[in-house]
Amino acid sequence: MAKKRVSVKQNPQLRHRVLAGGKTSLYLEYYYGRSQEPRLDENGKPMYYPEGTKMAGKPMYKVKHERKKEELQLHLITKPRNAEEREHNKETLLLAEKIRQEREQERLSDVMGYRVNTHKNDNIISFFDVYVEDYTKKDIRNVRLAISRFKSFLREYRPGCAVKKTAKEIEAINKEWELRHKGIFGKHEVNENEYYRFSLKPGQISNEMVKRFVDYLKEKSEGEGAATSYSRFKKVIKYAVEKGLLKSNPCVGISCQRNDVLSKDILSAEEIVRLLKTHYHGENEEIRRAFIFSLYTGVRFCDVKAMRYNNIDYSNSLLSFEQAKTSGHSSASRVYQEIRGDLLQVVGKPEDYGKSKSDLIFNLPSHTMCLKALRRWTARAGIDKHITWHCARHSFATNILNNGANIVVVANLLGHAGLKYVGKYVRALDEAKKAAVNSLPEIAL
Repeated sequence: MAKKRVSVKQNPQLRHRVLAGGKTSLYLEYYYGRSQEPRLDENGKPMYYPEGTKMAGKPMYKVKHERKKEELQLHLITKPRNAEEREHNKETLLLAEKIRQEREQERLSDVMGYRVNTHKNDNIISFFDVYVEDYTKKDIRNVRLAISRFKSFLREYRPGCAVKKTAKEIEAINKEWELRHKGIFGKHEVNENEYYRFSLKPGQISNEMVKRFVDYLKEKSEGEGAATSYSRFKKVIKYAVEKGLLKSNPCVGISCQRNDVLSKDILSAEEIVRLLKTHYHGENEEIRRAFIFSLYTGVRFCDVKAMRYNNIDYSNSLLSFEQAKTSGHSSASRVYQEIRGDLLQVVGKPEDYGKSKSDLIFNLPSHTMCLKALRRWTARAGIDKHITWHCARHSFATNILNNGANIVVVANLLGHAGLKYVGKYVRALDEAKKAAVNSLPEIAL
């Protein structure tokens, strides 16, 4: 007689939830058993099953099943329309199942003292891509850049792992990228000789690989770029550890120190005057006004782009806004700053432009377009420096320090809670003084 097959349920189980917008969310459901307590009547006495039923005479119980859900932050495309979307679903499900098995191993280890041995050919690069796809915070550009740089690093560190895409696949990616990012980053051209898909197992990301990646970042980046990219990379790795994809964090003990010396070019007071006097055919007035605003307040591009008229108290000439970069994470996230009368004239009032107080002050295009316009402007002004938008913030701090401002005042104006990030402006000023002294002719006796 054949034995009856016993079905063993997975715990946790992988579940699906259909969302609006054509996505399906994946989550894990844990089952911790059930509890029961006697059912009581209105007088507080135990209740029994009535006569004539299968359970007649037996006490009645209220049964409660103990379950817990864990959101995986992974999503499927509910109705895939092409091979790329089907491949995305396949890889996402493999990743979700990997996480489910890890969680099951952890539970069995805790409850029964053993682990199930599983070996899956997972691709952590797909995990990175999904992470970036679902990322919604304001530093998305830095997160995307960090992952892009890691992929570029892999081309040199592990060239054998690259699989070149076909021309048709590249064309499809270009179209998708243009639709998703049009007006934000501009059209992104994928070079047929450079675009690769990587296959990297979680266990292959070692401490040694991360050390080499940090060296790669320092070699390829300028200023604080290496430290910024590495901090975002560590963020993604930490998330992979939390989700069980990585058993340990390969970034532990490895740092990429920020450059404590001001590395970006700054505009001197004389160069700012020259820039203000320079106009050219086809200039963007919104970009011009916005950059002047940054030069005279030290406000970052992301905050200038989000600045509204109600951030300015015109009667008291006071600027007040919440910094996007430190919002919710710093005691100095709210910045208060007096604003000069001549700068108020540059900004104007909402009625001057047919707007309301809740409207944006500057209608700026993408960051890329702003940089292009800024470089045309500085070139017309005869300024032979690599000026980016963030240079306005550095120029503001350095120039007011040069004019005798207290370092604590500068830190407060920039919205820093302490002096940690202001020291580089002082050191830049010291270097400028040293260079000025050394520019004197040699003493010939």
